[in-house]
Amino acid sequence: MSDLLDEAHNHRYIYVPRGEVKDSLTLGKELGLAVARARQLPLTVLTPQKISATHHAELAKLTIVTERSGHIADGGVVMVWCPRFKTMEKLHHLEKSVIVLVEWVPGEMEPWAKVTGAYNVATGEVMDAALSAEAQKALEGIVYEGYKGWSDDISARVVRGHLEDLQAAGAYDRSLMLAYAR
Repeated sequence: MSDLLDEAHNHRYIYVPRGEVKDSLTLGKELGLAVARARQLPLTVLTPQKISATHHAELAKLTIVTERSGHIADGGVVMVWCPRFKTMEKLHHLEKSVIVLVEWVPGEMEPWAKVTGAYNVATGEVMDAALSAEAQKALEGIVYEGYKGWSDDISARVVRGHLEDLQAAGAYDRSLMLAYAR
């Protein structure tokens, strides 16, 4: 655990994928607690429902934010406990926080990890979406146009143009695009 913790200190985004064989939930919980302790920062647990975290004694005494209630203050450590896509919306405003994502559904949050360049504790590697500058610009354009919900004709046309640019560059990956836009 100490080698893992030493490496985790070098990263802002830490991804604990759901293991098929090993108990990744226990590892993720211990890692999140250890990162907060080592950095001497407050730990907030972000989870879809409060009960997901409260049945763990170590997590029950911490600040718990759910996808429907609460706000995460920037600058601490956030343990994202078994999230859904809706849960991830609570992370968008964070600029300085360390994020430790403990996955529930195997592979579901892998696109997020690639887009953020998260450190994967299972492989020991930093994940990468391998996006070109043009693809990155197209994704940013899609998100920019989406501030109104992509509902007006102009936004729809512009977004279609960005999607076509991604397709032409061979960079269209629906799961990556959704992870970026969420």
